[in-house]
This record gives sequence, structure tokens and C-alpha cells, in this order.
Amino acid sequence: MGEITTSSLPLWTYTHVRDRRAQILLAQLRIGHTYLTQRYLLTRDPQPYCDDCLVPLTVRHLLVECPSSTDLRHRYLYRCRSRDSGVYYISKVLGPECLAQGHDVFRFWGEGGLLPKL
Repeated sequence: MGEITTSSLPLWTYTHVRDRRAQILLAQLRIGHTYLTQRYLLTRDPQPYCDDCLVPLTVRHLLVECPSSTDLRHRYLYRCRSRDSGVYYISKVLGPECLAQGHDVFRFWGEGGLLPKL
């Protein structure tokens, strides 16, 4: 959450997201706690790792770092990258503008086949 905002005040209202499940998912993504990435804490299984990169599976890795998601990032999250370096920022991907037209973090997860696992 500290990478997305430094304020402790409630910045986001979820009223523009009509689906309650989408509201919950967006909040979980912003704090970095999803079933896919944190399940091991509940089940005492080993921590999950990215199949392609062999690094711990985190929301940050899946959204802005994993090379296997590059095409999806370019398609759905293109507004969230630096103009000079082309680097994607988690603060922009999950920030207040994350539901702007032409930017759809939910389609990113859905087309990547990860939405049901979150």
C-alpha cells in the first residue's frame, strides 16, 4: 500500500465500481493481499513462486514486473508507464485513475487467467 499512496486517509471511494466483488478485489490488490499471493499463510503451504521468473508471487510482480505479462500490460495498462523509460508503476496501475477509460486492471487479470484465482 505504501507504494500506491503515502496518506493514511481514505483516498478512494468504490462507489464508481458497481460490482461488490470488484470493489473487494480492488481493495485487496491495493494492499497486496489476494488469495493467490497470500494463501500459503493460511494453508501452511510453501510460498508460491512465479512459474516463469522463479521469484515470489506478489501482486507487484504480476502487475508490473513479470515478463510473461508484458503483452497484457501493453494492451490494458499502457497509461501507467513512464513516457521516457517505459517502466510501469504500481502506484499508477492501482491508483485512483486505475478505472479510467482505456485502462482496465480487471481485464488484465481476466485475460491473464488469474481473475478466478484472486
